[in-house]
Amino acid sequence: MYLARSLCSLQLHYALAPCRPSVLLTTTMNFIFSLSINKYNILMIVWDIFLAVVPCLTAYYLALSVKIRKWNDFKIGEKVSFVLIFLFWLFMFPNTAYLFTMVRHLVNYCLYYDLNRVCSEGTTWMVILFFTYASIGIPTFYYALNKMSGVFKKLLNPMSAALLPIIVIPLTAIGVMFGLFERFNSWDILTNPLSLIVKGIGYFTDINLFFNFLIFTISLYLIYYGMDYFIWKIIKR
Repeated sequence: MYLARSLCSLQLHYALAPCRPSVLLTTTMNFIFSLSINKYNILMIVWDIFLAVVPCLTAYYLALSVKIRKWNDFKIGEKVSFVLIFLFWLFMFPNTAYLFTMVRHLVNYCLYYDLNRVCSEGTTWMVILFFTYASIGIPTFYYALNKMSGVFKKLLNPMSAALLPIIVIPLTAIGVMFGLFERFNSWDILTNPLSLIVKGIGYFTDINLFFNFLIFTISLYLIYYGMDYFIWKIIKR
């Protein structure tokens, strides 16, 4: 209430207008959207983490829905629903790996930067902030893909579960590059599919882009299978 009264008072002070609910709402939203940490918008952190959690929740929901049923047990409508939900998961899944790239913002918000000095002007805490921010991608990336592999194992067979990460990870690498270089979003697959196809082809005809694609793909393979081995060793103990 104090914040609302303060915002309303500011609106009256500067605009000399009645404090209507619409004005109060607009002023409040402007205030929220202006919140930042060293000029980095806080809502972007919340939004990116939310997008990374969505494929985890989607995979969890499918796992609960499938349980111990097999694909042949599904009716036509259930098969269509599963395919649509899986495609939604596939389009959203690159958002988990996209978090890995958030450490790049560290350089943007340091006044001075070199190999031996990062944010030495009093904002060294930004190193921990963006490292933690990017690290959230590891559990979301592994959980969402591993959970969906488990769904395929129950629904189809172990072979499909083993093939899923091998196929999905290169697609994820392209998705991350789309977000980094082209500034595409997950929903552009519906609103701007032609541009996605054209840009995607370019990643295999341009040597520099193809090299980046290989590095991204190999790195994601190492992260996923490294986590898988690490967790398997813990469980085995």
